[in-house]
Amino acid sequence: MALFETAQTNFRHRLTRAIALPLILMLVLSGILFLQLNHLLSVTRWVDHTDRVIAQANYTQRLLLDMESGIRGYLVTGNPSFLAPYQASSLLIDPAFNDLRSLISDNPRQIQRLKELRAIYEQWNRYAPSQIARKQRNSNYEFSVFNTRRQLMDAMRVQLASFIRTEEVLRDVRTDNAQKTTYLTIGSTLGLTVGLGSLLALFTSRQLMGVAKTYKHALAIAQEQTNALRRSAQRLEALHEIDQAILAAHSRAALVRAALSRMRRLVPCQQSFVVLFNFETGVAQVIAGSVNGDLWFKEGATLPIDDFVPGFVLGQQRIYSLENAALNRCPPAMKRMGEGQSSCMTVPLRVEENLLGELILSATEPATFNPEHQEIATEVANQLAIAMQQAGLREQLEQNNAQLEQRVSDRTVQLQEANAELEAFAYSVSHDLRAPLRAMQGFSHALLEDYSDSLDTIGQDYAQRIITASQRMDTLIQDLLDYSRLSRTEIRLQPISLETLVLEVLAQLEPELRQKQVQVTVEPPLPQIVGHRTTLIQVLTNLLNNAIKFIAPGVQPQVRVWAEVRERGEAEEQGIVETRAIASRAEEPESNQPSASSQFWVRLWIEDNGIGIAPEHQQRIFRVFERLHGIESYPGTGIGLAIVRKGLERMGGHAGVESQAGEGSRFWIDLPKARDEC
Repeated sequence: MALFETAQTNFRHRLTRAIALPLILMLVLSGILFLQLNHLLSVTRWVDHTDRVIAQANYTQRLLLDMESGIRGYLVTGNPSFLAPYQASSLLIDPAFNDLRSLISDNPRQIQRLKELRAIYEQWNRYAPSQIARKQRNSNYEFSVFNTRRQLMDAMRVQLASFIRTEEVLRDVRTDNAQKTTYLTIGSTLGLTVGLGSLLALFTSRQLMGVAKTYKHALAIAQEQTNALRRSAQRLEALHEIDQAILAAHSRAALVRAALSRMRRLVPCQQSFVVLFNFETGVAQVIAGSVNGDLWFKEGATLPIDDFVPGFVLGQQRIYSLENAALNRCPPAMKRMGEGQSSCMTVPLRVEENLLGELILSATEPATFNPEHQEIATEVANQLAIAMQQAGLREQLEQNNAQLEQRVSDRTVQLQEANAELEAFAYSVSHDLRAPLRAMQGFSHALLEDYSDSLDTIGQDYAQRIITASQRMDTLIQDLLDYSRLSRTEIRLQPISLETLVLEVLAQLEPELRQKQVQVTVEPPLPQIVGHRTTLIQVLTNLLNNAIKFIAPGVQPQVRVWAEVRERGEAEEQGIVETRAIASRAEEPESNQPSASSQFWVRLWIEDNGIGIAPEHQQRIFRVFERLHGIESYPGTGIGLAIVRKGLERMGGHAGVESQAGEGSRFWIDLPKARDEC
């Protein structure tokens, strides 16, 4: 680009000179011609001026002769008409002398001569009135005066003749000068015109030739730069394709083949391949290549590093001539490359200061790789070096991930085994604890029945407290057993009529419902779902028990049960997300059971008019032993909703609640809809 700008600048300078210098020469020629013409006009004006002086002198002389002839005629004839020329000329003679004086103001000699002439005239003119007066009185004129006047007139004629002759000589001189000036002007004009024209033509031709040469040079540079830009665009496009190919490749060999196959569109070569160095073992491995025919070194082949890069050229970009390999100190591997290869180029693969390997190219033509080819190969080698390093890191990361996943899997198995042992231990302990509890209850009842007369009121109260505590402990142990059983029991999912199941649970709770005067509303239809019957009965029992238990004093319990069908996406969006916030995700069902991945899901709602649950507590209530109220107000073990959550997890469903404190609660469970109902 700088070269093109320099050419443009030279072109503008030459074009400016080609225009400016002829213009300057024309101005100089015009100035010279103007000066010469001005001088010629000045000389001509002086010739004309001299003519005017001579004409004015002749006019003055004619006036003097008219005055003399008029007086003489009158004196001789006495006829007054002869005085007319005298009188007319008398009025004009002074202006004539003044005009003549102004015309010769530049000639002191003529001025002096005119003064002498005018002095003679004035002397001559003093005799005229007296002689005219004498004639008018009919007196004879005086001959002495007549002779004096005649002599004065002759003197004036001599002066005027001398005056005119001097002016005529001056006119001849000025005319000759004007003629010479005219000849000089014409000659110099022709000479300057011819000379400057020739010089201008020569200069203009040379400048135009220079401009044409400069323009041709600039055009060639522009064409070269256009070609360079086109090659650069093709090069960028190829490098972009190489980037995309490298990103899409899944192995080092694939990315090398993809990159080199595209590089060969820009760099002419018959073979190109990549070798990686292991400096710890001193081995170079051929990764992959792109070649016309068979690659000289097989992919995966290993050779000593010195076969590719002698120590004195390690990490350097080199070009070898293979025509005389011995003289050019070619590495052994280059010498073994196929016959017909004339030139070879090696480009190091380097990331920062780490040398990873080499990109090697060979061609059949000598001196194939020009500077542009070397630059392209270097760019591709840099991209390959980064990609190779990233591929190595990715392989290492995948290996680490596989090891980590295996460790997690092993730990998970160990945890599951430990959890199963703990659950089995808890189940066994809970089961074994029920026997002494039953003994405590039985003996307490026996004590009250058989020895109530022997016990005072305090003793009877203590026995009753033992019975109550043992009953609470039995209920707690039963809930723990139920909760543990959910984890241990094998669950087989099957289509279940939700409507039948709800009515069955309500029938089991009929005594409590009647005792608390609960108003239950079941809104059909309740679709068939996929679940485990026993677990679902326990889930519904716990939810309905909570609905009629957590009621404010003096309020008649009201329970409303209904269901709605949702598509899987809607259920996941509104149910699973909510369940994740409230409870843990369900376990995956067994593969041989009805799938929970049904397109449609059923959400069963159980709504009550109870005391409600504040939003900040809604996540806690599904955990084991979480209680929001004292046992004196609302008795219970704090495991009921944990059993609900656990049961839904085993069935692949979800559970949640919508509630506000003092406004009742709406518990819901989501289960897959049975396929025959879709």
